[in-house]
Amino acid sequence: MNKNQDLISERAAFSADCRDGESLFYKLKQKFQESLVLMIMDIKQFQTINYLYGYPAGDEILLRIFAILNNNLRLEEVVFRLCEDQFVLLLKQESRYDLIQRLLVIDEEIYQLHYDGHWLRLLLSFGMHEVHPDDHYLFALDCANNARLCEPDYSRYSTSYEFSSPAIREQLHHQAQIETLMHSALEKPEFVVFIQPKVSLKDGRIAGGEALIRWFHDGRQIPLNLFLPILVRNTFIRKIDQFVFEQLCQCFSRWIRQAAPVVPISCNLSRPSFQDTSYLGELLEIYRRYSIPQSLLELELSEEIELGSEISLLDYMKEIQNLGFPCSLDDFGSGYSSLSLLSSLPVSIIKLDRCFFTQPLHEKNRIVLQELLTITRRLGMKTVAEGVETQEYIDFLKANGCDLVQGFYYCTPVTISEFEKLLIQQPFLDRQNETNKNSVALEA
Repeated sequence: MNKNQDLISERAAFSADCRDGESLFYKLKQKFQESLVLMIMDIKQFQTINYLYGYPAGDEILLRIFAILNNNLRLEEVVFRLCEDQFVLLLKQESRYDLIQRLLVIDEEIYQLHYDGHWLRLLLSFGMHEVHPDDHYLFALDCANNARLCEPDYSRYSTSYEFSSPAIREQLHHQAQIETLMHSALEKPEFVVFIQPKVSLKDGRIAGGEALIRWFHDGRQIPLNLFLPILVRNTFIRKIDQFVFEQLCQCFSRWIRQAAPVVPISCNLSRPSFQDTSYLGELLEIYRRYSIPQSLLELELSEEIELGSEISLLDYMKEIQNLGFPCSLDDFGSGYSSLSLLSSLPVSIIKLDRCFFTQPLHEKNRIVLQELLTITRRLGMKTVAEGVETQEYIDFLKANGCDLVQGFYYCTPVTISEFEKLLIQQPFLDRQNETNKNSVALEA
């Protein structure tokens, strides 16, 4: 066969209907018995190639990649294009080590590709499923693709690969359950707003709170770590943020009508909410349904909400400030905190992350906290210490001018009705007398 015939053959296989892959899968499963592996290969950020060089060039590059994959097949193995920049390889596995070595060879050959004199530096992600005798094609395909997406390095600037496993399948099954339940849970609602008090270190009075979400399903509470990351990834957290915000508006409206005690309460703006330019307008629309002072609703943005995009964060906080809502910087110290944030961001409240308070107070931590509290005080900002659980830190923070504490030392998050009672009872005023004595001794 001449070169032209080779090219025609390759183009035909490249363009073949991917439904042919299903029949090939069953054919090779029978032939290879329990040594068949279904591998999915995806080219990361391939749309960049289409933008830079155009779609015809992109197709030509994909054809060259297909040729590399085809040249790395062994007897009776198969490769076909699944869709766009994804390929499926049906391989005979000698061992996982052998398979990974073959994968690395393919990765290196594709990484070295050039086009129009430019080195493309293409990065890949692989997912592999070791086929069992009773596996169906679509199941094997899903397992391989899910393994690819669950690999820890999937989103990094590097090639990544992962084998399917029961743990990954269980993780995805759990995610599917959460995503099936979340809409009805919000309508019922199974989501419930809790509030954790913020206690003044000056007199022990509850001077604020933070609204937190909890999920109760079939009479039990679903742990936060089992649903919150999923809702952030699929952006349903935006609806949760709005739900919490409106629940607070309703509470403030009722408390004001009843002449009940009222303190500012903060609610979080998650990453998906922050990234949506229309989101603040939606919050403002909710707020306008209620006759309450804006000063009662504090919006919290995490310092990690858009790491490396300080200008965008600055603009967003200015917009919050222009709308009249107080704005606080949450989780300060949890990531790559920059002191320049404190001077550039229009915030009136800084929340020191709980990571400062997880270990017994030692000299280095003492120095860092003292300097942070001094800086924020001189900048005219209030400070909230989050996650404080010990008398040692309470005494230290009071002696060094911290304004508020939020943590288990005083109170766990409670329901709205319980928070209302706490505002009336102010149960921490008596405890503060002992704290005052200790902080005087600490200063002396």
